[in-house]
Amino acid sequence: MESQQPLLPAYALSAIAVVAAVLGSLVVMETATVKVVVPASKLVANVTLKGGPHGQDLVTTTIQADVSDSAQGTASTLQMAAIPATGLATFTCSPCSPNEMPIPFGTTVSTAAGIHYDVAPASIVPPHTFVQVPIRALVPGKAGNTAANTVTVIDKPIPNVKVTNPQAITGGTDASSNQVIQQSDLDRVQLALTAKVTQDLDAALKAQAEGLNYLVDGQPALKVTADHKVGDQVATFNMTITATLSAVAFSQAQADTLMRGALNQKLPKGFQLTADPIQTIYQVQKPTANGDITIKGTGTGVIVPNVTAGELAARIRGMRVDAARQQLELLAPGTSVDISVKPSVPWLPVLQDHINLTILVLSAA
Repeated sequence: MESQQPLLPAYALSAIAVVAAVLGSLVVMETATVKVVVPASKLVANVTLKGGPHGQDLVTTTIQADVSDSAQGTASTLQMAAIPATGLATFTCSPCSPNEMPIPFGTTVSTAAGIHYDVAPASIVPPHTFVQVPIRALVPGKAGNTAANTVTVIDKPIPNVKVTNPQAITGGTDASSNQVIQQSDLDRVQLALTAKVTQDLDAALKAQAEGLNYLVDGQPALKVTADHKVGDQVATFNMTITATLSAVAFSQAQADTLMRGALNQKLPKGFQLTADPIQTIYQVQKPTANGDITIKGTGTGVIVPNVTAGELAARIRGMRVDAARQQLELLAPGTSVDISVKPSVPWLPVLQDHINLTILVLSAA
């Protein structure tokens, strides 16, 4: 027994050496792959910019375009129905009855040539010996027109009554096709011409801006004229639109630089703007008499956590896997983390260069 006691320290030292060797080997051999997926976020800033010939924030110039465009339109073709001739017939009695003498409903009269007319109901009332009654040709068209004193036949004779027409029966027209301007014809040409005027205004303002961005001051002032109106029976018509539009020209790059500065001032702690171009919207208020203006701008940028892969690897080395995942998920809302360790142990390598960490940024919706 006494001879074995001196061996105990040797055994303990051997065990410690084995554990140290295993741990040392694990430190050298252990690797980890970490993938961090970070969703990008949008940041919005609203800025009021002061502009003018000597603007506080932007140098701006007021420009104006005046254009005039003309176009020819075609009138609609309308089918015109035939119209019956109309006039007056005089019914005369001889001898006359002491009582009222009716011209019965359904009575028709005609010419010797056989042109027939419908007669409105009437009566010859004593002491009168005649009555004038409206008549209308039974068949529409020019054929119903006839000269005075040619309607002399009562198709179903009435005793002691004769008929004639003191004046010509007129107004009968045949069916025809006529081109007549409709409101839709004018609207169609005006719509197309307005689009052309808008394009020409834009081209004129662009030429005056000479490479600068520009914002229009409201809607163009339009004056529309045409050489014919609705109802005119013509084949074609001409329309002219004159337009005036003013705008404010300025440097887009200069404005965007100011907008990016405003976004940088709003950055949450630990975040940075990406290099992506910021999205901007500008609206101009009406210039003052001396040319000073106010431009309302809205800028939208994309932001991500301001950290590198090396910094994150240094931050989590040697940590337990679950604790490291929680730490990385705090980078930004919605961050997801995937960690793989070889050999499979519950902690990350203590050597930073044994951690292969990548950051994937998802584009902002």
